[in-house]
Amino acid sequence: MASRTVSPHSSTTPPYAPFLSHMPPPADSWIEVETTPLEYRLNIRLPGFKRDGITLSTKRRRILHIVADSWPDPDPSPRSSNPNPGESSASHSGGHFERRISFGYDADLVGVRAEFDGEILKIVVPRRQGLSGAMAPFL
Repeated sequence: MASRTVSPHSSTTPPYAPFLSHMPPPADSWIEVETTPLEYRLNIRLPGFKRDGITLSTKRRRILHIVADSWPDPDPSPRSSNPNPGESSASHSGGHFERRISFGYDADLVGVRAEFDGEILKIVVPRRQGLSGAMAPFL
């Protein structure tokens, strides 16, 4: 009979699991979508997040991937002030927000624009004119 060595990381929990956030998105976050003939507009409420913790990426020219993370403030004392007054400070418990939004073929994901005011992430996705197969974004 052959003996088998089991590594300490071979359990059901992968070794990188402690580094990933499994927290649900904040209860007061939401997504609002507006469709116009020229563009899709997304407004996403992300309280407690900072601009440097938000990432947008595109996949297969039709999917917009939005990821936002905040980490607990290591120094919650009053003297640690927020250096960016237009941005909210991260919550003490941290948080993770992630969504993949699928668009129709008329979405021009190369021309995506985004801005964050410390609470609302505003994303504009231009629409190509004259393409069939247009459809509302799928959240």
